Amino acid sequence: MTRTGRRRVGVLAAGVLAALAAGCSSAPADPPQIPPATAAAEHRDERITLPVTVGLAFHHPALHDRTEYAVLFTVQQAMRSMVQAEYANGGKDAELGEYWTGPGLTAVDTQIEQWISRQQQPVGMIVLEDTQYSPAESGRAANVSFCADWSDVVRGESRTHVVGAAVQSKGTRPTYEELGVAREADRRWKVDSLTLVPNSAKCP
Repeated sequence: MTRTGRRRVGVLAAGVLAALAAGCSSAPADPPQIPPATAAAEHRDERITLPVTVGLAFHHPALHDRTEYAVLFTVQQAMRSMVQAEYANGGKDAELGEYWTGPGLTAVDTQIEQWISRQQQPVGMIVLEDTQYSPAESGRAANVSFCADWSDVVRGESRTHVVGAAVQSKGTRPTYEELGVAREADRRWKVDSLTLVPNSAKCP
């Protein structure tokens, strides 16, 4: 069964700054309780000095049980670690392995490399919305999908700190992303698959 949440149902994380997240500890087997926020993050364009320039807002369905919380917490942290790695030297960040594994890790490495190879970093607010969650069952991984709206994100040149072109052109729909989240032998959840569909008709 699938539960769908629109952007104002809840916010798991808003304004997570990549540079401030570098000291986070390893993912717990059972994530700590996070009080739900009530206000949805607003789209905004933050054209400020690199490298503290990117935020991540994750709008999600209301949480029905601890397993759903753990899966969505993992997705939030996985996306945060991806953005954090885009600011790291060479795109390598130890936290990627805490939340990504297998083909999912390979796929996100490819996304990171596209930024690193151009010597660019995202600047602005990435909004993950229209989230859908399907629980794990019969040996199948849990599934989380959302629309990643990059309309308020521009490309910052990491060498010169000059703000460049928009990532998502005007009139282009968000990217539809689908993640498979599996529970490992140590009982920790990790993203083990990632599918991206840019300018998707599934996104408003």
